[in-house]
Amino acid sequence: MAEKGRIGRFLESVGNPFRRRTTPEPQMPLWTTGIQEPVLVQGITIPALYAVAQENLILRTVLTTLQQEIFRRGYRWEKKFNKKCGDCEAEFQHDVEECKDCGSMNIQEPDPNELVYPRWLLEQRNAMEQTFMDVLRELEYDLNITDDAFMVLVKEYYIDPETEEMAFYRIKEIIRGDPIFMRIIADKRGVRGGRFRVCPVHRTEVKSFSDDNKACPTCGRETEDVHHVNTAGSGKTQYYLKGEVIHVSKYQPSKLYGRSPVSTLWRQAMTLTAMDNYMYTAYSKRRIPRGILSINTDNLESMKAFWKATDEKLERDPHYIPKIATEGSGKGGVNWVKLMDSLEEMQYIAARDEMRQRIAAFYGVSNVFMMDTGKSGGLNNEGMQILVTNRAVEFGHKVYTEHLFPRIMEAFDVQDWKLSLYPNEEEDEVTRLRRDEMEVNIAQRMMMLGFKPTLVEDSDRDIRFIYKQPDPAEAAQQQPPGGMPPGGMPMGGMQMGGGMGTPGALPGRNITPQGAAQMARQVGMANPGGEGMGLRNRGPASPQNRTSMGAGAPFSSVQQRGPQQSGIEQAQQGVMNARNPRGA
Repeated sequence: MAEKGRIGRFLESVGNPFRRRTTPEPQMPLWTTGIQEPVLVQGITIPALYAVAQENLILRTVLTTLQQEIFRRGYRWEKKFNKKCGDCEAEFQHDVEECKDCGSMNIQEPDPNELVYPRWLLEQRNAMEQTFMDVLRELEYDLNITDDAFMVLVKEYYIDPETEEMAFYRIKEIIRGDPIFMRIIADKRGVRGGRFRVCPVHRTEVKSFSDDNKACPTCGRETEDVHHVNTAGSGKTQYYLKGEVIHVSKYQPSKLYGRSPVSTLWRQAMTLTAMDNYMYTAYSKRRIPRGILSINTDNLESMKAFWKATDEKLERDPHYIPKIATEGSGKGGVNWVKLMDSLEEMQYIAARDEMRQRIAAFYGVSNVFMMDTGKSGGLNNEGMQILVTNRAVEFGHKVYTEHLFPRIMEAFDVQDWKLSLYPNEEEDEVTRLRRDEMEVNIAQRMMMLGFKPTLVEDSDRDIRFIYKQPDPAEAAQQQPPGGMPPGGMPMGGMQMGGGMGTPGALPGRNITPQGAAQMARQVGMANPGGEGMGLRNRGPASPQNRTSMGAGAPFSSVQQRGPQQSGIEQAQQGVMNARNPRGA
């Protein structure tokens, strides 16, 4: 019997029952089952991280600046699509009348009713009188200190009085969970849950996950898996079910917790704090004298009186240099005993700047955002410094737009809309106009190729087109006699430069040769010396003394000459150069 091919063996096995195999679970536990603790540097606790971030001036300045830049322009609601197929749920970013995947005519738009309750709730204040932006700012502060942020979705469950089952729930408010007390419950593989089960109504009745009886002892309702707990010092642990707490990390996410940036910068931050404390004690209390002036003397009483007077002078003037007389035999003398170095000798300013730059560089905050316009660590250009900080802000936006906000929309059951943060820097008006001009130019060229542009609405752009290719029958009806398609392009293709269009007018525009020549003369006035015009005459080029710089050309360039062009060719070339100036 001939050997069966690969396709034949596959077709033969389709009707046979299949046995599934999975990758074996780890034999050695990755974690202990139950409440997981965050990984911290030995001797450093989470309250200590917040304390040093609150006390250190440089660190708090960096964290505050980053927080302000991320949420400076607020949030917005956006459509996830423009049209959607109601049968296969295919999404389209432009207007369609028929689904291209399944051919269905059931085309739907984003449902505005989905945003009625979420939009209203995010505009309200929670029980702590916090807005949604206040909660986000707290979460950003937690991310930059512990790399762990917990958002608690306080849900209100509605129970059917007849069946005693939960009919539905709604999110009542949104609050921030303190990383000091919030903990993750996971099994030995790092999967959430697997330790406790509680009733959504009676949260105090805790059952073991391995217990076969899954019913609540109070109401008999089935218990659910616990994913997070709040171990606050109230004596009672609060249990949160799946979907009630959203946990995100920013810098180093893992299966469980993140890794604290402040713990990495602990020594630098503590050094800065010690330097600040030294300066504070030096100026607030009696300053340590720079040295002692020791004088040998035989009269101790006189020395004591002199010492008392010296103390009084030090209280009035901390910079006073004491002169102390000591009893001794032999020849007298004066000795200077140095007690400490000066701030310049200890390189106080250089050491402080080094610590500050290390902290700011870790978070991506440049010196210009810290109100330091002097030394900038090699990035003296303010534009470059702003660009560096904008990259850090963009990285911070992704935590919310790609991780936190989609999970909030999932909890609200919003499928047609998305929540996002506004870009940090508003787009320049000139850039927008240039982009719109490019879109219009592309649309004109696509029309010459036979496509039909249609202006569509877009959230990020003012002008955007989609293109549809007309049917061959429709294109044949629109084609004028002589083989010239709509737009004025010859059948053999478009000729760049001279020889394009008819003698009476330029292609695609109602411009006469006289008008085009006038436009060309105006362009020539704007381009002294002929540079960028493409004009060529016979004969060699001769150097010219120029009084101004040409468009996109060096100052020392000369006019090029060659074969003489006709008036139509010069006008056409002038219009093309005006549309596409050199150096733009």
